[in-house]
Amino acid sequence: MDPTALAVASERLLRPGARVLAGGERPGAGRTLLVRPAAVPIAPLALALQACTTDADWARYAVRRVEVEAGFGLDPEQARALVRRTRERTGGLGLRLWLAAGPDGDLVGAVGAFLLPADAGTARLQEVDVFPGHRGRGHGDALLEAVRRRLAADGVGRLLVGADEDDWPLGWYRGRGFRPVARVSRAAPQRSHGDDGEAAPGEEQR
Repeated sequence: MDPTALAVASERLLRPGARVLAGGERPGAGRTLLVRPAAVPIAPLALALQACTTDADWARYAVRRVEVEAGFGLDPEQARALVRRTRERTGGLGLRLWLAAGPDGDLVGAVGAFLLPADAGTARLQEVDVFPGHRGRGHGDALLEAVRRRLAADGVGRLLVGADEDDWPLGWYRGRGFRPVARVSRAAPQRSHGDDGEAAPGEEQR
C-alpha cells in the first residue's frame, strides 16, 4: 500500500467513521496525516524508554496523564478513562506504550505506537506526551528519537502520525521531517472523550 492509503487505514482503525476530505473543504476543518521514514534520525539524543506493562507502570502513567489532561479541562476521572482505553488498545490494536524517565527517576514523558495490520513495516505513533514540568527542554525531540530508534530496530521503515489542522503540533511534526499525505475528517473517536485533539488532546500532539 502507498503511504496515503496506509495513513488513512491507520486513522480508520482509531476512528472508523473518518473520511478523506476533498480539497475544497475549508482549512482547519479536519486532521492531517503525516509520514516520515523511520531510518532518518530526528535528534542526536534519545530518552531511555521503558515498556509500560505492569499495573504499577500504568498507575504511574495515570498520575501524569491526569496532570496532562487537566490542562485541557478534563477532570481526573475523565483522564483515567482515557488511560483505561489506552490500555485496552494494547490488546485490541497491539499498541505498545513506553515511559521515559529522567535521571532522577521522575517520568518525563510517554509515547506509544502500533503496527498496521496491512503493513508491519509501518507504525502509527500515539500518546506522544512530554509531561508538565519537563516541557521546553527538548524532551519532545528526544522522545520522538527514542521511539524512532526502537521501532527502526524492530524493522519498521515508516512512521505515521496525525494532528489537527488548527493546532500547533501539525507544524511541530512537519519541522521534524513528517510530510502530509492525507486530510481526514474529525470523526467520532472510539473512546469516551477524544483521542488526540478534537476533544481531549493526548495521543499524538505533545
